[in-house]
Amino acid sequence: MQEQANNIIQIVIVTTGIFLIGAFFILVYIIVSVKRQRKSKKEKEMMQQEFQQQILQSQIETQEETFALLGKELHDNVGQLLNSAKLLIGVTQRKLSDSPDTLAIADETLGKAINELRSLSKSLNKEWLEQFNFIDNLQAEIKRINAADSLQIHFSNTAPIPLKSDEQIILFRIVQEALQNAIKHAQANNITIQLTEENNLLTVIVEDDGKGFEEKEKVTSGVGLMNMKHRIKLLGGTIEWKSAGKGASVIICLPVKNETV
Repeated sequence: MQEQANNIIQIVIVTTGIFLIGAFFILVYIIVSVKRQRKSKKEKEMMQQEFQQQILQSQIETQEETFALLGKELHDNVGQLLNSAKLLIGVTQRKLSDSPDTLAIADETLGKAINELRSLSKSLNKEWLEQFNFIDNLQAEIKRINAADSLQIHFSNTAPIPLKSDEQIILFRIVQEALQNAIKHAQANNITIQLTEENNLLTVIVEDDGKGFEEKEKVTSGVGLMNMKHRIKLLGGTIEWKSAGKGASVIICLPVKNETV
């Protein structure tokens, strides 16, 4: 009787052991399978990202070639034609004893068009883009807008900012879009741009004294706003729109690294 009980106990122990070993191997198999699935998923995501990066790089290279060609055509062909037209207007003005005001206005307008064309041609140059300076180009943009005398933009900061040239280009486009939105929709008389850098955080505030918007209104629609959000995301920063009913501000925050020599 005792021997039968011992046999039963041994059988139970062996069966339990086999069950536990089986459960252990099943658990190991599940863990390994999950890890493999995660690894496979991660590899697919990395491949997809690499594929997208390759597409983006190809697009950028194609755009650079197109822009370079376009810039050369603007400078060499269209620019020369406009200069010739301006020269002919000048010759006509000197020949006329009483030159009409409209001819002088046409000459002045053509001169402005030539300057704008030169700026555009320069901005399409790859070497110029590689040396892009946010402050210099923002000041040029402000000067151009203020010359129209429809509103005034105020900006006094001239300190360099710790960003690479390509990052400065992206930041400039964001601020440029914010300015255009204020000019088109805010009905403002003044726009103030504040640029500060503290504790490795660069902050740019574009503020206007226009009609503003209700806080409950969501600033989500529009291609321009979507571009601003996408660009700030590329820089790893944030963008926020605020209004107190009158006037509005766009607050841009970017993490930066100050490299000490």
